[in-house]
Amino acid sequence: MKAHFCYKYIILIICFVSMTITADAQLRKRPEGSSSKTKKERVVKPSFVDRLGGDIMLGNVGFFNGLTISAKLDAAFKINDRFALGGGSKMFYDQYSVLGPDPSVFDIGGHFMGRARIINDIFFQAEYAFMKYSKDPVGYSIRGLTEDVKVNYPLFGLGYMSGVGKWKFGIQLMYIANETARDLQSAVVEYWFGASYNF
Repeated sequence: MKAHFCYKYIILIICFVSMTITADAQLRKRPEGSSSKTKKERVVKPSFVDRLGGDIMLGNVGFFNGLTISAKLDAAFKINDRFALGGGSKMFYDQYSVLGPDPSVFDIGGHFMGRARIINDIFFQAEYAFMKYSKDPVGYSIRGLTEDVKVNYPLFGLGYMSGVGKWKFGIQLMYIANETARDLQSAVVEYWFGASYNF
């Protein structure tokens, strides 16, 4: 009787211990990577507005034989952290020092652009510009234009932008890949300096 009574308790204790171990094993978390089902991480994608950026640039400043200054505004959509596509406008103002009233010409146009970041602060940029060069003022022969001239041309160059946060400051050097545009602008390279937002 005593042996039967002892076996009863031993079996009861073994069952209790085995249920406790099983319950404990079910409550414990498996180490990550051991599960056959992988957890999906929630990736927050930037909104359309967060992917927009822009440049405000001044450039081609000169004081030799008058005043020369240019402005360029760009807006672009960032495809990812490395590439952006967009467009903008350009304005060139030239005032010439001569005897009598100083004549001036104002050229305006637009462009499409693509930008590829090489490293964090340095990027390659390509543009295709659509410019309208103004005719010479009446009574003056500055560029030899008797009427407005439209010239479309590509530009290629490098830029450097540095800063903290979304605003950065820097320069761009763009090679003018069209002889007519180079002659009308009296330059081989456009240089720009200014601010960039969210690029």
